[in-house]
Amino acid sequence: MGDLFVSSMIAVTVGLVVALLLLAKKQSRMQQQLSESQRRVEQLMEELKAIYAGAAGQGNHIARIEEQLGQLSDRQEQLDEQDPSNQSYSEAIELIQSGASSDELVRHGLRREEADLFMRMHGAQSLG
Repeated sequence: MGDLFVSSMIAVTVGLVVALLLLAKKQSRMQQQLSESQRRVEQLMEELKAIYAGAAGQGNHIARIEEQLGQLSDRQEQLDEQDPSNQSYSEAIELIQSGASSDELVRHGLRREEADLFMRMHGAQSLG
């Protein structure tokens, strides 16, 4: 009976040793996978930081462009206000709306083609 017990204990011990070796091997593989995953996460975080930095730079660039566009728009409005032809056009529209003819517009400084065009454009507004 003692031999059977010793044999059983040896078999159980060998089984446990084999199981421990298999578990150690599996743990080693899992540790390698974990290390690789952590390395990949760090790499992705660095890429994400670069993307954020680029996006922030683009945001600043867009803000500067919008500011310049606003300044250009303001400047264009100033130039439009200073342009005497715009003032004569505004006056021509007012004359048309008060019933002036294209001949009267020509007498106020518009060329015949301009007067006819203004009559077609703005004369129809007062009719319609």
